[in-house]
Amino acid sequence: MRPTHTEKENAMREKIIPELYANEYNKFIGFEILELSSTYSKARIKADSRLHNTYGSIHGGALLSFVDAMAGATGSMSGHYVTTVSANLNFLLPAVNTEYIYCECMKLKTGKHILVFDIRVTDDNGNLLDSGEFSFFASKVPVLGDNLKFS
Repeated sequence: MRPTHTEKENAMREKIIPELYANEYNKFIGFEILELSSTYSKARIKADSRLHNTYGSIHGGALLSFVDAMAGATGSMSGHYVTTVSANLNFLLPAVNTEYIYCECMKLKTGKHILVFDIRVTDDNGNLLDSGEFSFFASKVPVLGDNLKFS
């Protein structure tokens, strides 16, 4: 069982989730956050034909965008907004014959400035479609501050 969320975590979640849902690009991808903490997150997107590539599976760019947004949100739950340093996503199987695509982000390391996450992307049956590792730089912009813009 995962630990109970603190008041600060709940406040950050209540700020981050609406920001993610309000972003026009994120609206286009259409993801739904199922769980969000500083160490683990899970979300899903509908396997919508708008996200298909020429071959009828979900486009790798859409998957990378989805994973980057979720891993970034997970990183930001550490207290400061993050920006991507590196993104590695291994496309193992095509995303076909599934209603949803799921992304799980698990914290591997949180340093003073760099956060690293293990990524798993699966289908409705739990088949591993993609795996990877994303690294983020923690900015000086606090999540619970008044300014969302990087300077």
